[in-house]
Amino acid sequence: MGKLRQGDAAPDFTAESVNMGTVNLRDYHGARVLIIFSRYFGCPVCQFEFDELLQYKKAHPELRLIYVNQSLPASARAYIEGRGVDFPVVTAEKKGDAYPLYALYGVGGFGPRSAIEVFLKGRMARAAGKSHGPYEGIETQCPAQFHIDAEGKISSAHYGLFDLNKLNDLGK
Repeated sequence: MGKLRQGDAAPDFTAESVNMGTVNLRDYHGARVLIIFSRYFGCPVCQFEFDELLQYKKAHPELRLIYVNQSLPASARAYIEGRGVDFPVVTAEKKGDAYPLYALYGVGGFGPRSAIEVFLKGRMARAAGKSHGPYEGIETQCPAQFHIDAEGKISSAHYGLFDLNKLNDLGK
């Protein structure tokens, strides 16, 4: 599937989270929700961005959120333990060399610009004390964020690193 755009219907999915049971996007109909696709918790950039997200979530408790990544379930459970995560963390199922849930939302690999952004954010992550853990996903996987409106339509789609500044504009 190609990249999703504003106004597209959000593809429905059902997946198991490591902390809150089965997640079905249909269960969120009537509410606004943010779906974040990351790489894996061993990635220092992903760790840094997850910390940013947790801080944002504390300031916006009304935010409905689904977090998707490529970590193994045991690694994801270990990483989020004790962090006060109150939203489902889904570890996407891998089939062959692909992650179908990522493909469903058109989330592919990094482009040249993204590689530079990862390098720069990696420096920030290392300065914040983040270090690389297990390699559990596709190293060149591009992250993405989707804001879904109450009718199940994409109101904002961003393919690239998590950008806390852009999060404030989602759904406006």
